[in-house]
Amino acid sequence: MNTDKIKEIKNLSKTRPASLINRFSQSILKMILLSLGFSCTTSCGDLYGTPYADFEMKGKVTNEKGESLSDVEINSVSIESDSIRYQRTVAITNTRGMYTVSEDLYSLQWSEGGYPFRFIGDTTLYEPFDTTIRRDQLHFKGADDWYEGKASIVVNVTLKEKEKKE
Repeated sequence: MNTDKIKEIKNLSKTRPASLINRFSQSILKMILLSLGFSCTTSCGDLYGTPYADFEMKGKVTNEKGESLSDVEINSVSIESDSIRYQRTVAITNTRGMYTVSEDLYSLQWSEGGYPFRFIGDTTLYEPFDTTIRRDQLHFKGADDWYEGKASIVVNVTLKEKEKKE
């Protein structure tokens, strides 16, 4: 072998361990950052992250006569031992009784196997209506990696009139 080839081989043997150590230290650093909750902010493929989905529930609120009810509050609620522990207004019906709830699915309260909602109309005339949306009732579209897609459902509600006290 000529001396140039021997020098080239010696130089390669010197640089390879350094590049291996560099790659190893980068891998260790990535694992540490990922375990602390840091993740890539661009398209990363299947790396560490938190699943998320957009949620849309829409529909119409009417009374028992089929009349549209405006200003009905739709609340995301958390139920604990048959009583509401937390409630947050997520939508209000318009003059035609129509509403749309648009939220991040994981920002909604999860209780007893679903996402509970309470519809509250004029409390002097109507009883509140409670419903729970189960995950298997939702229609997901457009999933990609950690994005589970848009979950949607149509929920039409009829509020019952309070019984008149005599």
